Amino acid sequence: MKPDLEFAYAQTRIQARLAAVPAEAEWERLAASRTLSSFLEEARGGSMRDWVRGFSGQSDFHDLEGGLRSLFRENLDMVVRWVPVAWREALSWIRWLTLLPLLAHLQSGRAAPGWVSRDTLLRDWVDADGGLDERHLEDAGAQCLLYSQDDLQKTWIAEWRRRWPRRGREVCQGLDDLTTLLMTHLQTFRQASPASAWRLRRELRERLRLRFRQQTLQPMVPFIYLALVALDLERLRSALISRALFSMLEEPERIEIAGQVAV
Repeated sequence: MKPDLEFAYAQTRIQARLAAVPAEAEWERLAASRTLSSFLEEARGGSMRDWVRGFSGQSDFHDLEGGLRSLFRENLDMVVRWVPVAWREALSWIRWLTLLPLLAHLQSGRAAPGWVSRDTLLRDWVDADGGLDERHLEDAGAQCLLYSQDDLQKTWIAEWRRRWPRRGREVCQGLDDLTTLLMTHLQTFRQASPASAWRLRRELRERLRLRFRQQTLQPMVPFIYLALVALDLERLRSALISRALFSMLEEPERIEIAGQVAV
């Protein structure tokens, strides 16, 4: 595929960021940390320091959940600034992909999880009773998701494709192939046993990294990078929340999330 020189700046910045993500050796080193406090202390000495800067040993489930989601949005907003203007609308739409489970949860009539009220972006999604505030989502440009008569994921993909700038067949096919890869992974993961969860994620990560190397100076690069960031933040979420919950079990008076649904 012919290089798209419009992506030269984004490619350079993204490659530098990708080179700084945690290596497997760092994950293995941190795995020995039993408590949340010790994990955070060790993480601050490595490449995860910017990711854990907002947390402490006293952070609860809601702090961690909301904080990690904010981290992903920060990464997304940063990459949006790097890409050519014509692609910013399509890239910004990624924000809604990460929020589809929460939107489905609220549309079902269930109350918002506690961490939503601590999120400066999401707390306006809910009304005083913890239900969905449709007016705010309309103002945020999510009408197609709010009133979708189809599966939310399918609606999101259709709207994402609509936001692509006019490009050749090869570029569109590359983006469609990336979508298929990610959606197939999600479906496989939902059906897989817990024991195979991290193996599946590692396999996806390797496939994404290979695709990243093959797509130099292509519009797919920022989307692949954000998928890799999402996988790492998901892994960090598991590490942090499991340790926070373990601490709660040792201190029953701190248990605050019984019955909550993480979405």
